[in-house]
Amino acid sequence: MKLQDSRSASLVLLTAAVWLLLPRSATPQAQDQFFNSNGVKIRYIVVGKGDPVILVHGFAGNLRVWDPLIDDLANDHEVVALDCRGHGKSDKPHEPEQYGIEMVNDITRLMDHLEIKKANVIGYSMGGGIVMKMLVEHPDRFLTAVVGANRGFRSEDLEQQASLTKYLQSGMSFSEAVIAAAPADAPPLSAEQREALKRDDPNHDAKALAAQRLGNKGLIVSSESLKANKVPILVIYGGNDHAEAYADLKKELSDAEYEVIPGAGHAGAVQSPEFVKDVRAFLQEHQQPRR
Repeated sequence: MKLQDSRSASLVLLTAAVWLLLPRSATPQAQDQFFNSNGVKIRYIVVGKGDPVILVHGFAGNLRVWDPLIDDLANDHEVVALDCRGHGKSDKPHEPEQYGIEMVNDITRLMDHLEIKKANVIGYSMGGGIVMKMLVEHPDRFLTAVVGANRGFRSEDLEQQASLTKYLQSGMSFSEAVIAAAPADAPPLSAEQREALKRDDPNHDAKALAAQRLGNKGLIVSSESLKANKVPILVIYGGNDHAEAYADLKKELSDAEYEVIPGAGHAGAVQSPEFVKDVRAFLQEHQQPRR
């Protein structure tokens, strides 16, 4: 069973629409900072002190999706969240070769910029796929990894993404593209969700998002590479988000911990109290001893 089936486009649509309607954190936002990642400006924030945690958001999102987790972890961790290239306030290149492995390199370059040798790295959806690739390419940079709602990008995923990518390349706005790409049997969006998507169009660069998806071929991981992993991993996903699709991953990452958030879909899981609770428990379980 593939994680991204014929409803993959509707997952993107619903994730974006639901995120825009969720309440934001009540805590003050950290000051935006920027660094140069091989010619691409990347926005990031740093909050709190303690063992470092780096947060990598999903497709068409930005670092604010992590507000509930930041509110919790910043009490005893140094939390670093970034806008992935092509997203938020970071630069938005239109060339596919500027994505893929470069999205992994952005994380390691940010760690070098902040003089962080190793970190707990947490990614959700697209961010989870980036973290999976980083596990293969740079396992020495991890304390632990948390992968949300992603089993690693596979070659068949690129075929499932083709429809939305085509619409984004055509010059459509983001809201128009994701609605056009939704399969006929996808649950319809409410008027409020559609309006929220449309309001957010100015924050998206459709051609950059298309380039990111085309660049995903550079993030593909193999079954063999995952089986070689030695980093402590938590894989977490919603019970209503194709939970059955993780059967093969449980064979590839047999030593990983798996948590399912009952009743949660793709968009809601990352914002749920259960997500925060499960991540905190995992980090505490693997906390580095003080010297």
